[in-house]
Formats: sequence, C-alpha cells, structure tokens
Amino acid sequence: MSVIPFVSAQKIAGLATTTFSSLKTSSIAALATTQMAVLNAGQINALTSTSLQYLAATQVQALSSTTISGLIDAQIQAFTTTQITELTSTQVGALTATEIDALSSTELQNLSTTQANALTAASLSTTALNILTTTQVAALTTTQVQGLSTTQLNALSTDNLNVLDVTVLQTGQVAGLSTTVIGNLTTAQVAALTPTAVTGLNASQIEQLTTTELQNLSTTQANALTAAQIGSLSTTVLNNLTTTQVAALTAPQVQGLYWSQLNGLSTANLDALDVALLLPVQVVGLNTTTVTDLTSDQVGALSAAEIGALSVAGVNSLTTTEIAALDTMQAGGLTSIQIAGMTTTNFSALSSTSGIPGLSTSAIAGLTTDEINSLTTTQGNAFVMAQIAVMSIDVADALAALIQ
Repeated sequence: MSVIPFVSAQKIAGLATTTFSSLKTSSIAALATTQMAVLNAGQINALTSTSLQYLAATQVQALSSTTISGLIDAQIQAFTTTQITELTSTQVGALTATEIDALSSTELQNLSTTQANALTAASLSTTALNILTTTQVAALTTTQVQGLSTTQLNALSTDNLNVLDVTVLQTGQVAGLSTTVIGNLTTAQVAALTPTAVTGLNASQIEQLTTTELQNLSTTQANALTAAQIGSLSTTVLNNLTTTQVAALTAPQVQGLYWSQLNGLSTANLDALDVALLLPVQVVGLNTTTVTDLTSDQVGALSAAEIGALSVAGVNSLTTTEIAALDTMQAGGLTSIQIAGMTTTNFSALSSTSGIPGLSTSAIAGLTTDEINSLTTTQGNAFVMAQIAVMSIDVADALAALIQ
C-alpha cells in the first residue's frame, strides 16, 4: 500500500523535481486530487511519459491552470488522447499556442465544443485553426471570432471559412480580409455581414462579390456603404446593383458618385437614381447620352441649380416635352450661356405660363433674335416688363414685331 495519500499536500508541493520524478508509477497513480492541485509545472515536466499516462482523469483535472500552461511540448504530447479530452475548459483555456501546436490533429479534433470554446483566439496558430473541424469552427464564440487576427482569418481553409459566423466580424477584421477570402465567402455569409462590417469593405473586395451577392445585399447593407466606398466602385459593380438598390441610395452616396460613374450607369439604373440628390458640380459632367436617358420625371425633379449646371449640349438633349414641362423655378435656373446656345426648337418649347416668365433677367442677356422669332405670339406676350427692360435693342425690336 502506498503511503503517498497520507503525505500532506504541502510536503508534496515541496518535493524537488528529482525526488518527485523518482516516485514509482504506483505512487503517482495514488496521488489525491488535493495533492495534484499543488503540483507545479516543473514537477509534472520531470515525470516520464509512462508516469504521466498513469494519471486518472480526476488527477489530470486537478492540475492548476498555471501548471497546465507551464508544461513543455514533450509532456503535452505524452498525455493520451483520452486524458486531453478530459481536461476542463479552464485548463484548455490555459493552454499556450506552443502547447496547442503540440497536440495531435486527433486530439484537437476530439475536443468537445465546450473545450474548443475555451481556446483563446491568440493561442490558435493558423495551422491549429485549420485542424479544427468545421463543427468546432462553426461553434466558435463571438469573443473567439472577434479575437481572430486578419492573418488568421486570411489563412482559413475554404471549408472552415464557410462555416465561420461572419455576423460578429468587426469592421477592422473585414477591412483586412484578402480579396481571395472575400471571393470565397458564401452568398449567405455576404448577406449576413452587418452594415457596420460592410463599411470596412474596399473597392477591390467589393469587386470580388458576385452579381448575386451584390444584389442580395439588403437596403440596410447597401446604404451602409460610405460616399468614399461608392465613389470607388467600378461602373460594372454599380450596374450589378438592382434598380431597387440604386433607388434607395442616400444623399451622401449619390453625391459620392463621379462623372464617369454617372455617365457609365445603365439606362435602367440611371432611371432609378434619385437625380434630385445630385450636386450641381455632378450635373456639370453629365454627357448628352446620360441627359437624354433621363426620364421626364427625373428632369422634372431637377432643381434650378441643377438645371443651371447642365451643359449647353445637355440642355439641347432635353426633349421639347421636358423643356415645356419646366416650372417657373426650374426655368429661372437657366443661364444666359444656356439660353444663347439653345436650339430654336427647344427654346420655342418653353411654356408661356412658366418657362418664359420664369427666365431670370440675367438669362435674358443670352436671347437671340432667332429665338424670339421662333416663338408664338402667346409666348411673346408672356415676357414681363422686368425681362423686356434688360433685352438688347435687336431682341426687343424682334419681340415688338412679334406681339404687335
């Protein structure tokens, strides 16, 4: 009968490593849990693999976290797979990266969900992460996922990546994902990214999303894109958005679009755009094709400042119906340069009730006699005294001849 169980825990803790390591395996196996709890890493590291393997589950579980974290690779490797699976979650959480790397693939994959959830993100090497089963990766906690570095995330195998809970990824983590990883995300994972996480995507990453993934972005996700992100998107990506998504773009997003993007929009997406949100500086760059493709409703929604920002060619790209529909405020936005450059066909389309009386006195300076001569008597009579007072003599004479 071994006398070990009758030795105090204090004396056991005081045994030198050489003395402790000389104990017979029967004595090691007889150690009580209270005695095991006071053992230090040095004592355990001095044991032979045979002695270690004599330890029962209750004995292994009695080892302190400090002792566990101080074990050398050889001792970790000496534990049996059964002993490893019997470690408490607290003990597993104390394992260092070096110790985890010393575990066999079988031992890692045999860890229960409770044990795996105790592993710290910092203790997992990229190799260890990819040894974990998809079931273990899928069960990682929010703390664990958010603790993963971009290096770890970018090293995940496609299988393990595709089961990762991306709903808890933070902006910085998403921003650091490689284009390869972004491309390997499932459609469901892309759709599950939080709006905050979406703000971390750069143009190169967004380019990796498939048409389906782009079109599956919710309005909340799409609206989370910043003006800078929107401004960096290629026309291909913009045209892969649905008309519903384009129509829902916010003012900052619309105002983040560059001329090349606006002029590159498909007719369907252009027609869905809320052009009333455009800044005059954006309207200046619209080419004639883009202006021509605007719907009558969109032209009707343009502000006076936007109308005034159109190029002369842009104004002449408007249909006579659209010109005729300009209200007093919109007509007031026309500049003298635009008036001077308008075709007589378009000028003569101005309404006598809103278009002509809405012209500003500064715009009247651009009037030509040809334009006056293209009007009907009713339109000529629509000019008010303030406008007539600033007309050139030639234009005034032409108007007088028209309405007499």
